[in-house]
Amino acid sequence: MNKLRQAIVSSAIGKKTEDETNVVTRRYRFKPNFIGFRGHFPGYPILPAFVQILTAITIIEEHKKCRLELATVEKAKFHLPLHPDLEIEVTCAQRQVQDKSICEARLTVTEGLASSFRFTFAEVRNTPC
Repeated sequence: MNKLRQAIVSSAIGKKTEDETNVVTRRYRFKPNFIGFRGHFPGYPILPAFVQILTAITIIEEHKKCRLELATVEKAKFHLPLHPDLEIEVTCAQRQVQDKSICEARLTVTEGLASSFRFTFAEVRNTPC
């Protein structure tokens, strides 16, 4: 696991929850010294889009208990900047469409919806899920 993924996992608050409809949720708080804030932007740190996406991927990997390879990101919308120390709830709804595993992610804060996006995974050989 690389340093960024480790830092994301370390930023989790409490345990992930999952429901009968295959929705997985976890809360995070990224501290000011979080590696993902470096350089984005000096003096005004904002959680980069790729870190938001990687956080959602990390939840799904933990849920499926395997490493996944991102294939596509679609319909990405970023509504609110995510600054250090905000409590962020990340929700991922999974479903199968034909042979694709699709996840719809939403990141919310007290103020409302911060971002949403849909992503799919490529099949990773030698990594059974």
